[in-house]
Amino acid sequence: MILEKKEKLRIAYLPLAKGTWLNEKGNSNREQSIRELKKNPDVEVVSPDFIITTDDEAYRVRELYKDIRIDLMVVHFIGFVPGSVLSILATAIQAPIVLWSIPEPPMSGGRLESNSFCGSNLNAFILTKLQRKFKYILSSTEKIWEKLGPLVKVLSVIKTMRKIKIGLVGSRVPGFYTSNFNEMELRRIFGVEVHYVTLIEVIKEAEKIKQNEIDSALPAFKDIERDKVSEEEVIKNIRLYLALKKISIKYDIDAYAVKCWPEFAEYYGIGVCSTLSFLSTDGIISACEGDINGAVTMVINYMLGSEVPFFCDFITYDESNNTGIVWHCGAASSTLCRENCKGKLSLHGSIDGGNKKGVIYEFPLKDGPVTFCNFGEGKNGHRLLVTTGNAFETQQIIKGNPLNVKFDCNVKELINTIIYQGFSHHYVLVHSNIISELQELCSLLDIEVVTVKQ
Repeated sequence: MILEKKEKLRIAYLPLAKGTWLNEKGNSNREQSIRELKKNPDVEVVSPDFIITTDDEAYRVRELYKDIRIDLMVVHFIGFVPGSVLSILATAIQAPIVLWSIPEPPMSGGRLESNSFCGSNLNAFILTKLQRKFKYILSSTEKIWEKLGPLVKVLSVIKTMRKIKIGLVGSRVPGFYTSNFNEMELRRIFGVEVHYVTLIEVIKEAEKIKQNEIDSALPAFKDIERDKVSEEEVIKNIRLYLALKKISIKYDIDAYAVKCWPEFAEYYGIGVCSTLSFLSTDGIISACEGDINGAVTMVINYMLGSEVPFFCDFITYDESNNTGIVWHCGAASSTLCRENCKGKLSLHGSIDGGNKKGVIYEFPLKDGPVTFCNFGEGKNGHRLLVTTGNAFETQQIIKGNPLNVKFDCNVKELINTIIYQGFSHHYVLVHSNIISELQELCSLLDIEVVTVKQ
């Protein structure tokens, strides 16, 4: 399971000051900062028991951490410090760096008290020359997590992604070249592993599910309203759901991209949409149509947005209202169902010409702020198209899972960007505004971000 693979982020807190810039507040500032950083239960803080003031002390710290994996260096300018100290540390510890300046105390005609920002300025120049990634913040100790929190969240996602395994069931669906992916580039960028699962293994596993297992799962499915879906189709659905759960345990799979047509309907007898819905609700995030890039995007959005994302097509738009409708066949998680609305198991709208076989999970999606994105390859490597909007109450205007969105960007410009820059037709929408976190993640991983003007 994705969230079970999350580890604490190890932060190296490195307080710096030139000896001549230390004052009586320095050590208490260091101690208070460590206490504040340790309040976050998702991080582990390591720090020397002194303020680093000289090159010799920097070499001592370098030796101290040479065999420890550091996920983030928080360099706290307790006072001004020349660049040699951080140069020693930054060339030895290969982790993203935060330069933390403290607000300068009020000036009353005497000596400058900390000169902290000037220290950050000098060392930012050095890190730029060393081609090291860093972020600058100005913050008091009490408010450090307001500034540091989003970055730590993103780094935690990046660390977790390196342990994620996505199961590709079958391949992409016929003609959907948009679902092609570069396996080794995904491994290089995210560390994600793709595990290939054959359709026959899934079907054979479904056929082996025992009656007592079906009986245990059946009550939850019987509580869902049905529209022309037969008992046989519900049982097949349960078998498939339990089979994919067993396979996820067998191979340590965290998410799926499933070739959902045409074989499943032809050889197994049903569509798999509702099965993917149930898996996603369980935290095994699942994308349709064999789209691995879509599954990767869903996993990232899931961890950043704390909501199960929606894998969808963008099917129509209205320039006069700056709106667009996103939709898919019926694989959305029930957690996304519109308020005061109950989903139902229905026949698929397209299989065998439509309304012939089940099983989809049908309902319109809930309203609220959303982030809308598309991850894939462009001319210069991987890129992410991202914008935000607000979903509003949507009726069951089409079979499956529709949602009407008013975009924050200009929808005509969004369409032009999608069409003329060659973005694929699959999107991921999450009910949370995580655009800044996605931009931060792309910056850290050297992924191009494509945004659309208002």
